[in-house]
Amino acid sequence: MDLQNIFTRRTLVIIRTAAATGLFLLLLVSVIRLCSVFWLNSQAWDSISGSEKLNFLIMSLRFDLKFITIILSPLILLGLVIPPGRFASLFPKCGAVYTGFVFFVTALAGVANYYFIRTYGHHFDLMCFGLINEDFGAVVSSIWDGYPVIRFILFALFCGIAAGGSLYGFLWFLCRFSRLQFIWSAVFMMIVFLGVWGVLIRGDVGKFPLRRAAAAVTTSASINDLVPSGLMALSWTVSDYYKEKKVQSADPADLKSAASYFGLAYSDDYKAVLKRTSSGIIKGKPGVVLAIMESMSTDMLLQDNPDSFDVYGSLRKVLELPTVLSFKNFVSEGDGTIDSVGRIFVRQGDNFNHSVGRFSRSSFFTSAALPFKEQGYHTVLVTAGGSGWRNLGDFALANGFETVIDDSFLLNKNPDAGKSTWGVFDEEMFDFAYDFLKKSDRPVFMVLISVTNHPPYQIPSGYRISNLEVPNSSVEQKYHNEDIYSMYETLRYANDKLGDFILRIAGSDSLSGKVVIAATGDHNVRGLNIYQTAGSAVIGHQVPFIIYLPRKLEADPMRFASHKDIMPTLFDLALEGADYYYQGCSLFKSSDECPYNFAYNGSVTVTDHGVCISDSGTSRSFALNGFSGSDVEENSSCETAEQFRKLNEWYYRYQTAGLKKSNK
Repeated sequence: MDLQNIFTRRTLVIIRTAAATGLFLLLLVSVIRLCSVFWLNSQAWDSISGSEKLNFLIMSLRFDLKFITIILSPLILLGLVIPPGRFASLFPKCGAVYTGFVFFVTALAGVANYYFIRTYGHHFDLMCFGLINEDFGAVVSSIWDGYPVIRFILFALFCGIAAGGSLYGFLWFLCRFSRLQFIWSAVFMMIVFLGVWGVLIRGDVGKFPLRRAAAAVTTSASINDLVPSGLMALSWTVSDYYKEKKVQSADPADLKSAASYFGLAYSDDYKAVLKRTSSGIIKGKPGVVLAIMESMSTDMLLQDNPDSFDVYGSLRKVLELPTVLSFKNFVSEGDGTIDSVGRIFVRQGDNFNHSVGRFSRSSFFTSAALPFKEQGYHTVLVTAGGSGWRNLGDFALANGFETVIDDSFLLNKNPDAGKSTWGVFDEEMFDFAYDFLKKSDRPVFMVLISVTNHPPYQIPSGYRISNLEVPNSSVEQKYHNEDIYSMYETLRYANDKLGDFILRIAGSDSLSGKVVIAATGDHNVRGLNIYQTAGSAVIGHQVPFIIYLPRKLEADPMRFASHKDIMPTLFDLALEGADYYYQGCSLFKSSDECPYNFAYNGSVTVTDHGVCISDSGTSRSFALNGFSGSDVEENSSCETAEQFRKLNEWYYRYQTAGLKKSNK
């Protein structure tokens, strides 16, 4: 065969292969995306404008073309470098194997991302890597019970085998019968093809290539999350993971800028966030307990009806006590358990995870336990799960906790204790906490981490629920989830046990006047997937914050607050003349005395001026939508959110990598 025939045939084979394979790969990711839109996010889709829908479709296509050209580039390169004598035999085989693999992983990642969105409300993020540090057996059991694993693996295999087999036959035919008459036509076609391919890989013909921030094309974060395909979202997550591992030193100029925004004095050290308690509101070093409750959702609590759908159980009696305060406009700072725990414990910033990685055994001066430990408290962490989960036990011991109690200890203490997939049932944790407080001869600072209200939803076999009538029309109308009643059962159980614990303390002659108990949710419940619009963004992150006090105190239950405010409040209540490094407000002091008078979550920040919603690298401000405050669209809430994020991030970097050296 002459050189002209070889070149022209190869040109046609490569171009037609790229076009056909790319078209069917585009079809695959588009079908998965449309299923995600209409099966998971139909409410959000209906809420956005026609122009936003068009922008979404165009940007999704651009990201898909970028993804397709990148992932198919090895196939094109293979077609260009195979020796002429072996092209007709080798390219169909190698091309079919590679294409089958590409379709398999694309389908697998797409379906997995679909279920990730269904569970967590957003596409793949660093939480994926957190599963590496989970209890492997519990993770497998939870995934197996909750998702059709076999079906979506078979679907991915079918896509891979069908694509690979079809391409093999297609290439076999092309390699034998494709031919162009003129070599210059083939040269021109190859130049145009490679030029177009390069533009598609870049994603844009402008100054900058198509970047992640461009995915924010609508006012709905949940719709924006569907712009990238599952595999592209996973690639972003991998990139975030390795960025997190490479912690850069803090820039003094940026740290000073963030500190000055909040009126903090800064002098190249961490003392800008140093505070000191005065005399302690509750005298005599009271015991302090913080219960971090799994998936304790404000939104789900709002469906409560004491006569027919009692969500609170014993916790209802607690809320009726005269010395109990319940803060209404309160949000979780993280959207996962370890994320929120890390922020409460040591003020970790967005996209950082202190408890795993190279800093998992480092001590941080922002530790929540240290001020208590320095004043003679016995600092105790009690988790109903395993202390090895996310390296939680070692992390706690490195940061001021003297004692760590986990499910193994509790089962050893009570071999008859009930156990769920993730650990012992919450009642075992609360029983231990009560006995420990009762017997301790030192003041105690104790953090409790519950696990029961977590998929797969399980409650003790002997636990009987009354006054939670099923079906419930308002619940079914709001939540379209087949597990919703199981969710409510475990929430009711957890609330019952938390309420029983607080009531036991309140009814104890030796403890009622000596213990402060705070309780909050680690994050909103997952898997509901109803918080799809800008208007529902705040409720999608709201959790309760309840404080039981030895005596009645006044505070504004409607002020905007979040997890950042828990420890300053507890320090202010219990400690006299204690130094602490923390970014947050004591909720028993005037909001005028605190520069952090807002509710902060990495995705949603609520100030007196408005709401800032952050997603896909961009931020947008909105009016308060039902909260008291100014009714304006343009406001400073996003600037406040960004400066607070920077303040957290720079102090994290300060503690781990130090300050960047001056150029002087």
